[in-house]
Order: sequence, then C-alpha cells, then structure tokens
Amino acid sequence: MGSTYKYDDMLTTNEIKDLLGIYISPFKEMEIKSNVREVTISKTKAINLLCDNLSKEQLNDLLLQLELVSKKNLDDYVYMKYILTGVLDNQGRHHA
Repeated sequence: MGSTYKYDDMLTTNEIKDLLGIYISPFKEMEIKSNVREVTISKTKAINLLCDNLSKEQLNDLLLQLELVSKKNLDDYVYMKYILTGVLDNQGRHHA
C-alpha cells in the first residue's frame, strides 16, 4: 500500500477484516494467556475477536500500527499477542 493514511469510518466490517488479514502475518495457532483465561486461536478467530471487541476507532488505530510494523519489516506476532491478551482481559472484566 502507499503511504500511511487514516482509515475512515466508512470501512465496512468485511473491509476491516480484509485489511487485518493483509497486515497480520499468517500463523496457524496462537496461545494467549490472559488474567482471565488461556486460549489457543487461529488467525481468523483472532481477527473476529478484534472486530467483535474493538471500536471502529480502535480498529483504525490497530490498522495504522500494523501498517507501520509491516513497512519496517518487523514481526507482528508478539505485538498481536499483546493486543489479543488485552482484548481477552478486557472481555473477561466485562463478563465477570
């Protein structure tokens, strides 16, 4: 993609999922240990978890960060694990 730009609120959920699919490096399974629970998820489930639990603004910020990580040729696995752990912790607080 070109230079970093702000994704606007006009993106559909499917477009957001597609962009996350592009920017998140492929992985078969990711083990996430949050304060609430431990899960093993696929990339598809990770994307669904993000879309179900983050606001459009948060997803926009995440897409911009992932674009920067991609441009610097950095590994996004640890970053995604960190984000997903936070999502699970937050999800656990709301369901407790």
